[in-house]
Amino acid sequence: MDTIIPLISNRSKGPLGLVHLPRLWLKMRLAAKGKLKEGYRAGKGGLDGALLEALGLSLDATTSFVAGSQPTYLAFEAWVKEQAEPDRLTPEAIDRFNQRVLLFPKPEPERSEMLDLLGLPKDDTVWIASDLNDLDDWQGFHLELLDE
Repeated sequence: MDTIIPLISNRSKGPLGLVHLPRLWLKMRLAAKGKLKEGYRAGKGGLDGALLEALGLSLDATTSFVAGSQPTYLAFEAWVKEQAEPDRLTPEAIDRFNQRVLLFPKPEPERSEMLDLLGLPKDDTVWIASDLNDLDDWQGFHLELLDE
């Protein structure tokens, strides 16, 4: 594989307790190496942008740090702790962000498009965005392996 689908879930978290932070780190590391699969973003918009905003971190500073130092996940998390606005890392602030990610329903038209792509029925099921994102990643990974 020349490029890589990031398989760390939005739900994953490290010692800091923030969901999505490990996925953001992986996508930014892959993007810095030119290895992030086309169609994935690394820091700009979506949950990446929401997380950076929630932490008070700039996209440029974060991208520069990751590209320049190629940190391990724990080194990245340590940098985030140093750089984030302190009131954004309280247990309450972390819990608010985590709940936002873990309970956010996939909006239309992305929901319907993803259900079609995955072959799932378009019924009244409320699909949480992170669940559909995981299924989409796994399906994409499966298709990549078929092409090898």
